[in-house]
Parts: sequence; structure tokens; C-alpha cells
Amino acid sequence: MITATQLYNAVQCPHRVALDAFGNPADRDEPNAFIELLWEQGLAHEASVVASLGVTANMSLVPEQEREAQTLDAMRRGEPLIFGGRISHGDKVGIPDLLKLRGNGYAAGDIKAGSGFDGDAEEGKLKKHYAVQISHYTNILEGLNVSDGSREPFIVDRTGQEVPYPLSAPQGVRNTVSWWDSYQIVLNDVRSLLAGTATSRPAMSAGCKLCHWYRHCKETLIGSNDLTLIAELGRSKRDTIAAALPTVAALARCNPEQFFEGGKTVFPGIGRDTLIKFHERAKLLATPNARPYLKKALTLPVAQHEVYFDIEADPMADIVYLHGFVERPHGQPAQARFAPYFADGTAPECEEQVFAQAWRYLCARVQDSIVYYYSPYERTAYKKLAKTYPTVCSVEDVEALFALPAMIDLYLDVIKKCTEWPTYDQSIKTLAQYLGFHWRDTHPSGAASIEWYHRWIETGDLAIKQRILDYNEDDCLATGVVVDGVRTLTLRGA
Repeated sequence: MITATQLYNAVQCPHRVALDAFGNPADRDEPNAFIELLWEQGLAHEASVVASLGVTANMSLVPEQEREAQTLDAMRRGEPLIFGGRISHGDKVGIPDLLKLRGNGYAAGDIKAGSGFDGDAEEGKLKKHYAVQISHYTNILEGLNVSDGSREPFIVDRTGQEVPYPLSAPQGVRNTVSWWDSYQIVLNDVRSLLAGTATSRPAMSAGCKLCHWYRHCKETLIGSNDLTLIAELGRSKRDTIAAALPTVAALARCNPEQFFEGGKTVFPGIGRDTLIKFHERAKLLATPNARPYLKKALTLPVAQHEVYFDIEADPMADIVYLHGFVERPHGQPAQARFAPYFADGTAPECEEQVFAQAWRYLCARVQDSIVYYYSPYERTAYKKLAKTYPTVCSVEDVEALFALPAMIDLYLDVIKKCTEWPTYDQSIKTLAQYLGFHWRDTHPSGAASIEWYHRWIETGDLAIKQRILDYNEDDCLATGVVVDGVRTLTLRGA
């Protein structure tokens, strides 16, 4: 039977669906504490939402072997709102959180601890992995002849807002394929994988590290010299060029110009500059003891002091709980000093207090320092905080601060534009470790920090709080290490 979870996973990685069905359980990684936390928080959020919705038939209280029959009985009775029901039709099975009576039929809904939208809610872009799940429930309801006929299921998001998902609508201006048709494609792909009539391959991506097959897939990819080992060359690009260039080594050996056709390449969706970029990265990975280099001339600004800035945020609780800064005199890493602003609680006033402290600190430091942060996340988070706490600063204030020459996005403005590295990705952890930096924690990650913060809130254990602070300080120090490393790079061929 095909489940909504399999469809959800297939959107991110079809190979995970195949491994979950046919892989050796001994190859799975140990349970991830952050994933377990997500599960626990999701259940807690679900329970709180359900308590406020006026559920009229709670199927989660029914023994599992009786749940489907009783769900069907509840729909025949015309229960207005059913929670935790089980439905199936053909080779499809689903357990939608909600079945809501509309007119003479039902619409499916799922309760999510995240936003119902992908990115800014004002853009209204739906999430594909959510869409395929509730499309699946809708498909089953239609097969059972109990659907309301609207093909407009819904998501109840972390705020309790009901977000409609119009499945017959196109996914976007450029992608005119409807959400419903996209679901049918994913459904058929999963059906083929489970039937053994199709195969899948692993691919390296940013989301891999939280998957329980991560180590297994990474070993497989390295062993096969897979193209997705190249930074930013994902599954779809690999599948586009793999027939002509099947491995990193093959891409490294080729002359990219043989694939040029006028201003484009023979590979759909991959331009000339992109292919040249991947060729350069392939050569770095294929060359023993290759060194990083500058793609173009770069002079980083110099000020009396430098500050390295990193925040820790929990998207489930929707809180920025730590603003970390390491400051030092220019060129003197031994004199680095850590200045953290830590929220000792999840209440809005705690978040506002540390945001105000961090904001004052940044406004003072840009007067005599160069401030480095890694990726646009800090800027985006500060704009959101300014919207929530306008007495601290305005969104315009945030835009003005981050537009100053003293504020440098090390990833977008420096690493991505001006450098190349012999690494599988360009994350701060990968580059800093390449340069010899080591985190004090044995399992450092932003996801782990969120799990530690939840345990700190629950227990008040000062050792856990210190672990969070040490991790954030190391992230800031790592940013400094990468800045120093960039200063030593020379132009390619120099």
C-alpha cells in the first residue's frame, strides 16, 4: 500500500522511499535526536490544535484494526469533523489528521507544526511535499465517492490558520503543471519503485544529513564518484548530464566547450557558465591535494576590529533564542572575545529582550568593525524580528544596517562569488573543517542546538546551556577562520 509519508519523502528523495522499502536496516544511522524532537513537538502541536477545533469523532481513540471501518461509519453518519481517521482505496492508504464535512462530502486536512507556505506567506507559494500528501487523501476520498468534489484540501499551520490547497491550480507562473497532476507523477513514480519496475539512485543534497540513510548513501556516492558530490550539482542536473558525463572524473576530464551550442549548452536548463563552474569544481575534487583559489580579484575591507555573527533559531517554537558574536582586533585571533545574547525562556518578552540587546550591539559595532555573517539567514531573521518587535527597530532599520559596507555576507558576497574549494559543499562547517578548525562538540549542528535548547528549557541544566553557547561560539570562530583562509587565497593560475 502506498502511504502519504512515502509520497512526502519521494518529493525530497525518491531513493529514500526505495531504501525504506528494500534497504538493509543495519545500514540505517542511529535515531537522530532532532528528528525525534520534531516528532514529539509535532504531536504536541497537533494535540493543542485538535483541542481547539471542535472535533466530533476522534478516531485516534479507536483500536487500529477497527479504525478504517469506524472512519467510514463516521463519514456515513455525516460527522462534521473527524480526527485521525484511516482511509484506503486500491493500493493507496492514508491517515489524514482531519476529515471535514463540506456539503455532501469530505475534504482532507493535515495539521503541521510549520508554515503552510513555502517561504514568505505573502507570496502564497504552497509546499509541494504537503501538497502531495493531501492530494493522496483527496484521491482516496474520490475513490470512495465521499469527496466534496472541490479538490481543495487544507493545511492547519503552526498558527492555527487554515491554508487552502487548490490542487487544480498551476504550481506557478513558469511551472503551469497543476498540483494534482504533479501528485499523480509522484504517485506513479512511487508505485513503480515499490513494484520494482523502476530504480533510484542516491544524490547528495542539503537535507541529507537528517536522513537515517545519510552515511550509507554518502559512502555509495563516494564509491561511485557521483556527480552530486559537486557542490550545488543536485539530482536533476546530474540526471540531465549523466549520459554524457557520468562521474566527477568524467566531467573533470572533459572540455566543456564541446557541449556548447551557441549561447547555451546541449543540456537543458544548464547554461554555459554553470557547466564551466561545475567543470572547475570537478577538477578540484578529482585532483589530489588541490587547493582552493580565487575566481576573481578580491580585497576584503580592513577595520580596527572584526565581528563574526551567528544566530540560533527554533522554527518549531518560532523563536530566535541566541544571538552570538565573536569580536577581535583585526588579524589577532588569539584575542577573540565571545558576546552572546541568550533567551532564558520562550516567551515573547525573552526573545524581544535579547533581540534588543543584540541590535544595540550591532549598531555600535558597525561604527568601528567589519561584521561577517554566513548566508542571508541572519538578515531575514532580523527583518522578521523587526516586524514582531517594532519598538526595537523597524524593517527599514534592518535593511539599512545590513546594506552598510561594514556588513558582509561571507557566503553570498565572498565564497559564492569569488572562490572555489575542493569540497563537497560550501557550508561554514565544511570550509572551516577543511581549513583545520574543529568544533568542541562531537555532533555540532544547528538542528542539534535546537534539541539542546528544548532540553535546557525543560530542565534548566546549565551544562546544556553551556553546550549551546560553546556551539554558537565555535560557529562564530569558524566564520573568522574562513575569513582568514580567504585572505590567503590567490587567483587561479597565479
